Amino acid sequence: MMDKLIESPWFLRITALTLAMLLFFTVQPKEKDSSDGFSSGTQADVLHNVPVQVYYDDESLIVTGVPKTVDVTIKGPMAIVLQTKAVSDYTVFVDLRKQTIGEHKVTIQHENFSDKLSVQIDPSTIDISIEERVTRTFKIDPEINERLLAEDYFVKSMTANPSTVTVTGAKSAVDSISYVKATVTGEQGLKSSFEQEANVKILDRDMNKLDVQVKPEKIKVNVDIGEYTKEVPVVLNQKGTPGKDITIKSLTPITSKMTLFGSKAALDKMEQLNVDVDVSKIKNSGIFKVSIDKPEGISRLSEDSIKVQAVVEKNESSTNEEAIKDEEQETDQEETSSTIGSKEFKNVPVDVRNLDEDYSSNFITPKNGLVTLTVQGDEKELANLDINDFDLYIEAADKHNGNHKLPIQVDGPRNLTWSLSNNIANLRIERIS
Repeated sequence: MMDKLIESPWFLRITALTLAMLLFFTVQPKEKDSSDGFSSGTQADVLHNVPVQVYYDDESLIVTGVPKTVDVTIKGPMAIVLQTKAVSDYTVFVDLRKQTIGEHKVTIQHENFSDKLSVQIDPSTIDISIEERVTRTFKIDPEINERLLAEDYFVKSMTANPSTVTVTGAKSAVDSISYVKATVTGEQGLKSSFEQEANVKILDRDMNKLDVQVKPEKIKVNVDIGEYTKEVPVVLNQKGTPGKDITIKSLTPITSKMTLFGSKAALDKMEQLNVDVDVSKIKNSGIFKVSIDKPEGISRLSEDSIKVQAVVEKNESSTNEEAIKDEEQETDQEETSSTIGSKEFKNVPVDVRNLDEDYSSNFITPKNGLVTLTVQGDEKELANLDINDFDLYIEAADKHNGNHKLPIQVDGPRNLTWSLSNNIANLRIERIS
């Protein structure tokens, strides 16, 4: 019975129809999902920091307001999205070649993206300004925080090399330039002159940095640092009482002026340097040395002592024995009874000692490093005196790039005094390239 049913043509037809209908209802939802479900073969991605090209006349115009980069969202078939990210042959741009000077709202455009991709740029529109491009030359104003300087020191001068820069930018920006600065720095307690490379800053009146092009961007600044000084006359004050039968006819300082170093406030108060001379120790005419006490607020003197020429008159009652005792007395004064004369040596060279071998030096003053040396003393000693008996030099140890004012020092025979046409040398020191 069953075999006959299975072999029946109608049974086979009904069975085939049932299977066909089952297959139809099973396959149809999947096909629908495939056609309606666009996301199953689609991908969206964001391209970050895509550069924006700007097309305009960059020789005569300046454009502001265009972002350097934007984010681009692309959406489409996965394979095309991945290929676009890998190849990056697309372009995002703003075309301003037909725009006029002024302010505009423009659309950021794109090209070389596949037609099968949806492209969205963030931001899609921007506000831009087109201005005339101008170029001007400005003088540089070098600066340093003077709180970095050691006490009693100040900035004598600052020079920039080059002294000017060329600034290019939008006319409104260039017109608003108020300051062109080059700031140098250093460690606390600066005492020596130096040279340093510094960045050039272009600022408006409110000290805001301006978006302009500057050439060169870096310059060299030479900072000349000096110590506060003041040259004052030497005034002798007699202290004590001269010995019996002795009259002090005159006291004259061999060094008539002295250079003082110290704070500006203290120096401003100094009109003269008072030097006390104890006349009770003077027995004969001659030249003797007197130590100098530093006044309050003065850090140092150009010399710690001076030589004083005394003219003494003795009464007839003075005995030879007293004169001998006077010559043997112990005192810090170096006395010399003599006939005083002077001798002058011109164009005497000043040596530079202990300068680092990596540096060279040139005299600014005195010219060519030559000075006049005037020697005072016993005429008999002066008669046999030669310039080779003296060494004139400046001490340049630990001095580097820059201008340095240094005292000229003299080594010479004892019992003589001398003076120079220049007591201070202005020396330019540079590194040997």
